[in-house]
Amino acid sequence: MTATTPARQQNVFLRWSRRLADATEWLAAVILGLIIVVNLTAVVARYIFSSPVGWSEEAMRYGIVWAVYLAAGATFRHGEQMAIDLFQHPIFLKISANISLIATLALSGVVVAVGFPFLLDTGQVSPSIRIPMWIPYASVVVGYLMIAIQAIAAYFDPPAPNRGEEEE
Repeated sequence: MTATTPARQQNVFLRWSRRLADATEWLAAVILGLIIVVNLTAVVARYIFSSPVGWSEEAMRYGIVWAVYLAAGATFRHGEQMAIDLFQHPIFLKISANISLIATLALSGVVVAVGFPFLLDTGQVSPSIRIPMWIPYASVVVGYLMIAIQAIAAYFDPPAPNRGEEEE
């Protein structure tokens, strides 16, 4: 093993996390586009053909949930999540970054640890589409896995501050 192996592994992880963030961001955008198509189809079917599409609202609801949780990881990677920055002094920046990472990983760990066994236990199906309910519920577990991965990546490779926003 060479002395640069950990640095090389970190670079591989950071490149992989960027690709993952881009992929989940695009997937969320595609899902939102499909939601628009389903909504337009439901409106046309109801008001022009007088034949409502019964499954459309349920499909849109589950699509929105999946899109939000998929995009949450990319939001962390780009540093666009909501945050309360009380301590802006350089002394506190590293401490607050460590606390933020630990808190994010702890919350993600709890959600995944509690959520994953729940996914395996449910025998429910959705009322209209008749898909297994573990599919919509899995969005939360997958979303928090993405958040954990991207929070680690953002810790080692912090996003550049957004210069377009006005400072208050």
